[in-house]
Amino acid sequence: MAKLSFIGAGRMAGAIVRGLIRSGACAPSDIKVVGGANRSAKDLAKDTGVILATSAEDLFAGADAVVVACKPQQFVLLNESYGRLAKDKLVLSVLAGTRLEKLTQFFKTARNVVRTMPNTPGAIGKGVTARCSAKALTPEDRAIVESICNGLGMSLEIPEDMFDAVTAVSGSGPGFFFEFISAYEEAAVELGFTPVQAQLLVRQTLLGSLALLQSTQESPDELRNQVTSPGGTTKAGLEALAKNQFRGTIKAALLAAKNRSEELGK
Repeated sequence: MAKLSFIGAGRMAGAIVRGLIRSGACAPSDIKVVGGANRSAKDLAKDTGVILATSAEDLFAGADAVVVACKPQQFVLLNESYGRLAKDKLVLSVLAGTRLEKLTQFFKTARNVVRTMPNTPGAIGKGVTARCSAKALTPEDRAIVESICNGLGMSLEIPEDMFDAVTAVSGSGPGFFFEFISAYEEAAVELGFTPVQAQLLVRQTLLGSLALLQSTQESPDELRNQVTSPGGTTKAGLEALAKNQFRGTIKAALLAAKNRSEELGK
């Protein structure tokens, strides 16, 4: 098992740590964490049994790989000794908008630097993580990277020039999905259902629809057409969506998120 050190102990770091432990990729004793001024690192150590590092030197001692999981805006404030202490280690970043060029400038002596974009469903092992690396991964390092990513769910290797787009589609995607569910449930309540009834009807409909999509070889458009009769209720609803530019709104949301990711990377 690889020994990992985490710079940052917030929600994403916690999701990765729990995923690694849940999948058996790492034991709690193989993981060290350090956090900022709040109690996140102490709470994560208490909750999972991982080791709370007492210093920068302690954090990096014996680590095979270092996971940079602080907030993106905190990266410029990192202790400069981290860059020196990462000598010959694999560094994996989960920082949105932080490019390989910037990461490799800080971790100059790392043996390789990997950039990833996970998403929050990784907390229950149902996420998807995009990744790329500064140079080709050795088989040993690829195994470490895959154990980290696969502990969160599925993973996909893509070129870095697609990372702003993947940030919009899968990184921010859960937020868009939850907003859709919230709006759907709110509308159901306005039709007369209680909040509890609306929650059951809406969430099971969405869960069942996704399960149906995954169980067939048919496209979403084909399945939509199967439930859409000429002059029927679904047709009326779809026409209302089209009139209010539903698909255009989705595209606008993704473009706004992609543009913001590009801004963060400058």
